Amino acid sequence: MYPVVAILYLLCQGCTWRALPGDLPPWSTVYGYFRRWGKDRTWLQLHDKLYQWVRVTASREPSP
Repeated sequence: MYPVVAILYLLCQGCTWRALPGDLPPWSTVYGYFRRWGKDRTWLQLHDKLYQWVRVTASREPSP
């Protein structure tokens, strides 16, 4: 869970990897998860599921 929180913090704050706060995991660990999830297409799968969920909750078809 913490790598996801750290990645969201990084994206929302616009800071660099090395500027992550001390209460989050080390930047190298977080970056490792980020890269791994990019390579194995986890981010794409998460995007697609969230996209479909938003469409369904708006009473639309899951995919246009």
